[in-house]
Amino acid sequence: MKKRFFPLLIAFLFSLTCLCSCSKPKEKTIYDYLGDYSYSESAECMVYEPVEGELDDNGNQCYGIQYREIKDLDGLLTSGHTLLIYFYSSMSNESATVTASMEDVAQMYSGKVTVLMLDAMEFREMMEKYEIEAVPEFVLIKAGQEDKVFGSAEYGYWTVNDVISWMQLNGVT
Repeated sequence: MKKRFFPLLIAFLFSLTCLCSCSKPKEKTIYDYLGDYSYSESAECMVYEPVEGELDDNGNQCYGIQYREIKDLDGLLTSGHTLLIYFYSSMSNESATVTASMEDVAQMYSGKVTVLMLDAMEFREMMEKYEIEAVPEFVLIKAGQEDKVFGSAEYGYWTVNDVISWMQLNGVT
């Protein structure tokens, strides 16, 4: 009896190990596609996260928008995460105001929408794909839906609140 019990016990334990390790793969987070902090790359992600080494007056961790290099843009674009691409021009001084507003959007929608910053000068093929005529421009990518383009060139004047309303009309809550 003991001779048969030990091999059965090993087989049972092995099957449990396989069930635990062979179960469905861990879902990737946006951090799987991102690299180090960066403020000079042509593809960056605005992430609301703890600011290293900064505490408030009560000793609590401070949070803020950090810019991280996107190391796998293709993977991120097909990841199933809800993405808002902000196309800007590194050649334009006007982008700074829009970028500051997009930081607010990234913070407001943290955990729901990932805000990507792509320099239009470096991502011309994507600009052509979405038929973008002017920057700044925004593209919303949601799993199971057709990609949406804000259409900033069609507006005489718009604000970040118009972009937020457009996002909400397209299912971002």
